[in-house]
Amino acid sequence: MKKKDKPKKKEDMPEFSFKQFTPEEGRVYEEAVNRYREAVGAGKKLKEAFETYAIADDELRAIIQADFLKILIADRHFTGGEPIESLAAALDVPVDLVKNTLARMLQEVGITAANQFGQEIRSVSPDELKTND
Repeated sequence: MKKKDKPKKKEDMPEFSFKQFTPEEGRVYEEAVNRYREAVGAGKKLKEAFETYAIADDELRAIIQADFLKILIADRHFTGGEPIESLAAALDVPVDLVKNTLARMLQEVGITAANQFGQEIRSVSPDELKTND
């Protein structure tokens, strides 16, 4: 007799929140991203680019560096059409890192869109949703 497969539990969407930067953190973010852009534009690998701007706060550094990789993926893959494998090779990072970052980006966009939709639909009165059919 074959065991029936238990229905898979629907996975909840992961929760995440975007950090609210202080003015000083915002300044550091902008300076770091600009410096990283210049370095990558000059042909440096990602690790070398990250070495061009020191950030003392470990958490802030991790956020900025992760965001910068997302920026590069958006610019070079989505806008420029560069294949993921080529982008990873140019930056000298594992393809899996770029693929996982891309997946995270899409997940964040989906969750943000769902949250935005939820906020907008809640602001509609029930009378507005009625139809004439």
